[in-house]
Amino acid sequence: MKKWIKILVGISIFFSINLAWGDATIETSFKTGGFKGMGASEGISIRRYQGDRKWESSSLRFTGAFLSKIAGGGENITITRIDRGVYWTLDPKNQTYTEHPILLPKVKEGKPDKTSQTQQSDETPKVRITKSEFTVKKTGASETINGFPCEEYSVIWLLEIEDIQTKAKSQSIMTTNLWTTPETATIRKAQTEEQKFELALLKKLGSDISQEEAKQMGLAVFASMSGASENEIKKGLSRVKNEMSKIKGYPIRTIITWVLEGEEGKISKETAQKDESIDISGGVGGLLSGLAGRMVQKKAEEKMDSKGAPFFNSTIEVKSININQVSADTFEIPVGYTRK
Repeated sequence: MKKWIKILVGISIFFSINLAWGDATIETSFKTGGFKGMGASEGISIRRYQGDRKWESSSLRFTGAFLSKIAGGGENITITRIDRGVYWTLDPKNQTYTEHPILLPKVKEGKPDKTSQTQQSDETPKVRITKSEFTVKKTGASETINGFPCEEYSVIWLLEIEDIQTKAKSQSIMTTNLWTTPETATIRKAQTEEQKFELALLKKLGSDISQEEAKQMGLAVFASMSGASENEIKKGLSRVKNEMSKIKGYPIRTIITWVLEGEEGKISKETAQKDESIDISGGVGGLLSGLAGRMVQKKAEEKMDSKGAPFFNSTIEVKSININQVSADTFEIPVGYTRK
């Protein structure tokens, strides 16, 4: 009788674990032309989840004329074991691995530099955002991608910056074409397993904060980085949230094209090098304007190879999603590997 009780208890524990945790595998491909051609590459990424364990492989190959000859490419594998508090990085080519503890990055302690604080407070903005538009539209196009029936959405973010001294303007247009598919039971399950792992990782790192607290912390960080106030950022986030709510489904293909255009020769190079602050005029832009403003301003004095040529472009595509059982051996150091 006791034997059967033990068996029943064991079965109940097994099923309770599998109800809380499951297996998921997500395979994606990526391709990028890099920044103005630098760093052009392509590859495949595979992520496997099993409870508080994650296995991730990334195979990258440089495609540019220069890097493809000297750097080539290769495969990197990372195994994260929250249960053991470590993650391993594997080198398949040399069959070696390194072990690292799962820890939050150390923050240097010390008093703030009063001199640098005074200099920052005395600095005045050199540029301002004159236009920031973020729109989402359903194009009406449809296509079956890797077996997923998809519909296309066009997300366009237009940002215009003016040099306060010279009045020269530069413009950034980031276009994202999203091809989404309806969320099936498999997709929802895979998303759930991925989110559970990420939450478990945060807990391991000692971050037991709520999602609302995380949002507030994020706002404070972005405000600090962008030079915009939290109220301005909230306005920007609100507009983005309203527009993004138009998108339905799970993204299968994401195509990003970023074009920068500037008035040639009118923006002071000295100003571009020194400027580190952005004035968000009229509360426009919020989060997006503040963060991207610096990127646009720093690149505005550079002459484009051809007008309208992309400064950056990339394509990410989901190849497959499944919730089949993953072998437990996947999350162990392979036989024959030696520790570095």
